[in-house]
Amino acid sequence: MQMLDWISEIISGSFWQGISSIIESLLNFTFDVISQVVIQPTEPGKYLTNFNEYLKGVQFFAGGLLVVFVIWSVFRQISGVMYDSEKSMGTYFIHVTFAGGLVYILPKTVTLVFIPLNNALIGFIGSVGISTSRIDSSFQSAWGLIKEEKIVMVMFLILVIALFVLGIAGAIRYIETLVAILISPLVAISVINNSDGLQIWIREITAIVFTQTIHFLILQILLSIMGGVSNIMIMLI
Repeated sequence: MQMLDWISEIISGSFWQGISSIIESLLNFTFDVISQVVIQPTEPGKYLTNFNEYLKGVQFFAGGLLVVFVIWSVFRQISGVMYDSEKSMGTYFIHVTFAGGLVYILPKTVTLVFIPLNNALIGFIGSVGISTSRIDSSFQSAWGLIKEEKIVMVMFLILVIALFVLGIAGAIRYIETLVAILISPLVAISVINNSDGLQIWIREITAIVFTQTIHFLILQILLSIMGGVSNIMIMLI
């Protein structure tokens, strides 16, 4: 029996030591992901070095489409075919000019208005709550307090996995932000035909950009709970 107990203790100790190593590795990796896509300010060209070149290419393509639309409308006018919406050529060219301006303005609206405002909100939340530089140490401190409790260790592993999912969501949001900026010159073309593409784009880009603020606020709430609840089990639940 003593031999069996000794073997059981070795197996149990190795198992929990393995769980502890997994948690520590996953916690470090998860924080790196969260730090890059949730905590740090959004910079469109940070991870996509050729972002500006891609954007210029899309803008050039959108400008080419505008030229094609103008030539086509002139041809229809000369041939005596009315434009589908029956609007005058003056109104049509006003819409074309407006769309041409939006090809340049829409991407700048995101990079110079929406993203800086989102980053400012993150900075404000961090100044009121826990600063971004302390978030990693807060999670590490919490892990140091509970790493000897086996059941609590499993619950903390679930928490880390949930944080990893949050990091994935943040990465998806970052990619969506890049895509929304890159397609904005094409969205501007929709103004010509009075479609609702521009309204949809504004709604979507607002939701995408400020999702980072929500994610960061979730982290702040979580850390506040971790620091304010004395019972570790209740805190993790």
